[in-house]
Amino acid sequence: MGEVSGTDASATVVDRVTGIVGSAAREDGAPWLFARCLVHASRYEASGRDGDIDLALADFQALPAGAPGRAKLAAVLAELMLGSGTLFGSPRLSWAVALADAADEDPAPMPHWPLTCAALRAGDLLVAAQESRPGFDPRAALRKLEGYAALVDGTPPYADAVESARLAVRHLIVQEDPSASEARRVTEDMRRFTDRLGAPDPGRRQDARDGRDPLRERGETMRLMQEMHACTVRGDLPAMARRMGELRDFALRLPSGDPLRAQLDQALATVGPFLSMLGADGTGQGGPGGWTPPEGADALKVFEDLAARPGLSGIDRAFQLSQLALAELALGTAESVDDAIGHLTETLALSPPHDQRRTYYRFLAGTAHLRRVELSGDTRALRTGTELLEQARDAAASTAHTMWKDISMPLAHAYRLANRRELSRATALRGLRGHAWSVLLESTPDEVQAMARHAAEDALETARWCLSDDAAEDAATALDAGRGLILYAAAETRDLAARLTAAGHAGLAARWQAARSADPAGEVPVDLRRTVVAALAGVPLRDDGTPAAGPGEGTSRLLDPPDAHERRAALQTLGADALVYLMPGDELDGAAVVVPARAPATWLRLPHLNTSRAAALDGFLTDAARGTTARDAADRDSALRDARIKVPRVLDDLCEWAWDAVIGPLLADSRLELPRDRPARLVLIPVRELVRVPWHAARTRAADGTWLYAMERAVFSYAPSARLLCETAWLGPVPLTDGGLVVGDPDTAGAARELPAARLEALAVRDRFYPRARYVGRMPDGGPGPQGHGTGEEVLRWFADPDGGPVVHLACHGIVDESTEPGDSSYLLLHDGEHLAAERVLDVLVQGSGRDIALAVLAACSTGRSGRGHDEAFSLSTTLLAGRVRSVVSATWSVPDTATSVLMFLFHHFLRERGMGPADALHEAQLCMIGRREKPTAMPRQLRERLRSPQVSDIASWAGFVHIGR
Repeated sequence: MGEVSGTDASATVVDRVTGIVGSAAREDGAPWLFARCLVHASRYEASGRDGDIDLALADFQALPAGAPGRAKLAAVLAELMLGSGTLFGSPRLSWAVALADAADEDPAPMPHWPLTCAALRAGDLLVAAQESRPGFDPRAALRKLEGYAALVDGTPPYADAVESARLAVRHLIVQEDPSASEARRVTEDMRRFTDRLGAPDPGRRQDARDGRDPLRERGETMRLMQEMHACTVRGDLPAMARRMGELRDFALRLPSGDPLRAQLDQALATVGPFLSMLGADGTGQGGPGGWTPPEGADALKVFEDLAARPGLSGIDRAFQLSQLALAELALGTAESVDDAIGHLTETLALSPPHDQRRTYYRFLAGTAHLRRVELSGDTRALRTGTELLEQARDAAASTAHTMWKDISMPLAHAYRLANRRELSRATALRGLRGHAWSVLLESTPDEVQAMARHAAEDALETARWCLSDDAAEDAATALDAGRGLILYAAAETRDLAARLTAAGHAGLAARWQAARSADPAGEVPVDLRRTVVAALAGVPLRDDGTPAAGPGEGTSRLLDPPDAHERRAALQTLGADALVYLMPGDELDGAAVVVPARAPATWLRLPHLNTSRAAALDGFLTDAARGTTARDAADRDSALRDARIKVPRVLDDLCEWAWDAVIGPLLADSRLELPRDRPARLVLIPVRELVRVPWHAARTRAADGTWLYAMERAVFSYAPSARLLCETAWLGPVPLTDGGLVVGDPDTAGAARELPAARLEALAVRDRFYPRARYVGRMPDGGPGPQGHGTGEEVLRWFADPDGGPVVHLACHGIVDESTEPGDSSYLLLHDGEHLAAERVLDVLVQGSGRDIALAVLAACSTGRSGRGHDEAFSLSTTLLAGRVRSVVSATWSVPDTATSVLMFLFHHFLRERGMGPADALHEAQLCMIGRREKPTAMPRQLRERLRSPQVSDIASWAGFVHIGR
């Protein structure tokens, strides 16, 4: 006989067995079906043809349930299907899961069956997540997947399947419960996963037809979708548009009939119009990712077509209708709002009870009805909208829900429209707790900033409602709830293990410590953070991380800012007369909310208090900063010359306006009961752009024609928030000694201009006031300091040294970068151009030894200016305050080298030789600069000569320095 090929031989066997099956009695046919199923399976293993596995599955289905060896055959078929590499994303996955059920009837059907079964079950969970199956619980699914991951323990190809499903479910969870830190972690894990899949792996089977790797394609799709979502969580729409372009390019590389291509096309069609409406391409022309949007009402056609596609499940059609309604609300006409209400009504009718989005749909429908009220005054719409928002709030259940803060503000607005003012205020104030909850779940300042981006505006709107109701104490509480949340999160997560143990959660404290130790960056997963914060806040959680109690049922005030009694107690402890919040007006009047140390809060209407004057200061700040950091001498001189020209015009006008708009009315108001026999002691918390104004330098003409400055009538301190002010007060004072750290103009290797006066200042301060302090940087002659070059490591090492002394004086360059991109926002420029960022300083202080430091003097440009938004108040100076430094003196703009050196020597003179506190010492030094006080005789000759310079008394020379803390 001639040779017979393997294919021909298997075909012959199949034909013969088929004949036997056809002629055998039913009770005798099972073994032959079994045999033919195995032959089909063998051919599939050799060829990879889908038809062969379909024939094998048909034979298996025909086998009687109790046929001998059926469980082992099921395991063989399931193993082959998994090994093909094409199972995930295929309709045959449901067959494979059914085979797993059959195989599990045998305790040990194959040696590797537990691994195969884990991979198949993981794939089924992945599909359940994608299809939103009734009863599907993402967090419960993730717990199962974590168990499967431990079982397969990195063994290919099983581990790839389990990890793919695990990442997909994490992606789903972070979509439903947005967290910037978890979105980043999932993105990073997906990138590592796809990079690994992209590496050559002969053990992973590709599609036999075209060499494609379906698992890698799905992994790449998940990565791009997750990166796009992470950009959304951060509020970075231009970056989201760039990711969308990458996703579109990837989709175009897939065959037009591929199911994955169809899935991507749908996602692009859904997201593209919204990004275009928001102008997220960053150009104002065209659309993101190569997508060209229709205009006007035609833009709705895209969403209408998506919602009308045949074959959609009820849950998917509900989602598409909600997207259509969102676009209609964005259009904003009375007709489009009515259409949105109709589509959202249909959405809620289609959405099943288990749909995770029902809370969001109710919220959206409620806000749509409120929009109808605003357009038409329809009181029926107000009732319906309020009911929908209340249902959404009740479903959210607690501050711990991701939508709590989003629901609360429109619901509070609805109550105000119904003239239920007290309930409106209470609802809005409870809603602000949601911002505090959100930021406590984040790991880095970037991520806290992303989650807190609406907190300040919500707080300001709530405060304005409170003032319209003449509720000044509530207004102060509201304003503080939206401020300094990066600092709040850092302070509240400090010493967490000790706090948990003290609260009776020793096991949770051990988990927290173990998680920090296991991560190279010391980060903790968001689920553990949620559990920890819930324990400290007294908000009970269910096993799936959802709240088990309603609002107000927590046992702790962790999520609330200080109350009226705490604010007054802190002011009395610090010897201050009043805390003053300055609220800007836009189309409305501005206001000052005043919290006296020994009386109830009150407020003043300030019609001329707005942000336009503060904005005029930006040009000066930009020019001065450019001159500070310019390497080229001509550029530097030009920039500084331009800045000097602007200073009289901008700062003089600003300071005169500051008196007329705020300081004059504030000091003259008899209701405040400020002392008349001495200068009042005021702590200011300016809101939004008002933080740029040097309020202590406000001035007016006195009766004799001379200038009267605000600091002649009051001693001013500033505060990032009442939260941090109270914490500083409770910590107590730290005595000064003659030890510490002094940094004098480190060599930046040309990254910025030299500061010869800063070196002279630093050495003079060290020699006269702190002779035992370490000196790093450069000496006045340009040589290196005796104890170091002034590197970041030297500075941080000092902060961690319990014997380092209680004072640090930094005479160097400070830089603020107000970019919205993640990264360093404010930093010191040190030796060899090294950046020592506020973020790094904060991390070291919060996680470090926790030692007590009395005073930090930042004689460096812009060290008191926030690089993360005005109300976040996150700067080099405030990070030190959050790190338990009791008092900080810093600059809010680019200050001149010569004048700064004089002011700093005067400050330390009044501090050390006159025994004044830091706020009073700065106050007296600034009065010296304008000639209201006698200069000390014991000044170094070179510094004393500089006092004769006319620039020394300029507002720009001294008013940029402020005090915060004790």
